[in-house]
Amino acid sequence: MRVINSKKVLIIGKGISGLGAARALRKTGTDCVLCDEEDFDKVFSPEFDLIVVSPSVAKTHRVFPLAEAAGTEVISEIELGYRLCDKPVIAVTGTNGKTTVVKLMGDIFSRSRKTCVTGNVGRSFAADATENYDLFVTEVSSFQLENVRLFAPDIAVVTNITPDHLDRHNSFEEYARTKLKIAQSMGKDGWLVLSANDIPAKTLAGFSPQCNVVYTCVGGRVNGAYSLSDKFYWFDEFICQRNQMAMRGVHNEANALSAIAAAKIAGVENKDIIAALSEFHPDEHRVQYVDSIMGTAFYDDSKGTNIDACVKAMQTMPSSFCLIAGGSDKGYEFDDIYLKAPSNLKKVCALGETADKIVCAAKRNGFIKVIKCLTLTEAVIEAYHSDVDAVLLSPAAASFDMFENYAARGSAFIEIVKELKKIETRR
Repeated sequence: MRVINSKKVLIIGKGISGLGAARALRKTGTDCVLCDEEDFDKVFSPEFDLIVVSPSVAKTHRVFPLAEAAGTEVISEIELGYRLCDKPVIAVTGTNGKTTVVKLMGDIFSRSRKTCVTGNVGRSFAADATENYDLFVTEVSSFQLENVRLFAPDIAVVTNITPDHLDRHNSFEEYARTKLKIAQSMGKDGWLVLSANDIPAKTLAGFSPQCNVVYTCVGGRVNGAYSLSDKFYWFDEFICQRNQMAMRGVHNEANALSAIAAAKIAGVENKDIIAALSEFHPDEHRVQYVDSIMGTAFYDDSKGTNIDACVKAMQTMPSSFCLIAGGSDKGYEFDDIYLKAPSNLKKVCALGETADKIVCAAKRNGFIKVIKCLTLTEAVIEAYHSDVDAVLLSPAAASFDMFENYAARGSAFIEIVKELKKIETRR
């Protein structure tokens, strides 16, 4: 474990990141003060020689001009974790698939090394970095990357970049630049894995990393990990058949390739990769089959909190379906739901803060069967009576207008389906 040279540190945020940063710093004997928005003005002082901010602290927060005037460095909790860590770090960012990729990597690497899966999966990297592990696989969000300085993982993975969090980032271009900060300090010994399918070329304009770069690609040969004819490859080396993977869907094929690339770079044996792929299943609320009622199947993709995730979920539906979408507003329009939707999308039930946006986007794109619903229960019932084979909850929006988080929204959806089935089976 490395030692932080700062004598007095201010930590802003009392959630998982803030508490983890405090625990880690106190372990090193560093004097630190923990605050949140309510007591920030009372505790801030130019005497602090380092400030650690949680992901919830936006760049518009008054701490940044105050710190600049005082000459005090401001870093993220992820950056702090990196400075404390003296073991290899694999970091994963991207708009979608991050959690699936880091957990799959954790499964792969833990077969031969003591591996910690940490970061934006609900753990503090800083706190974990002070523990005894051989390797850290870290999920990193754009919020966490805003304030990295020296952060230079041994292997960095960018799964994809599509519009998201535009309510926090001023533009898609700014959001993309923030994602790519994952590699800004990596040197010639580092490895960066980029998706050849899902990172728009315009986002890479002017991006010139100093590390080694390899790629992933579904359906085309690249220098890196790719799939062709239902087979996975690393360069020209055959890894396994695609049907040996327990996960389903093209999006999970891309996720598997990201994990394969990192594993091969790190020297993991193919048998460990294949064993993990054959057993691993994504977490709940990711295109999860819930139940069927009178021939109508219900799928929970509450984790689909942006348009790209929603589109990918829709593409997994084999026959006619109704989409339930909507939630709190992240600042983007919803035209791509209709422009990129498969032909088997028959109806959309819109709800939440973004319901009007979803309805207006439908009208702009000539999609007639869209209805605004006031509650999730109303949306589920409306979707069920839409003469379709399946109902998909994939909101393309955050949950905070109606629920505590995406998991609470998904759980509510599951309970509504259960209650609806009880009613239908009694008839």
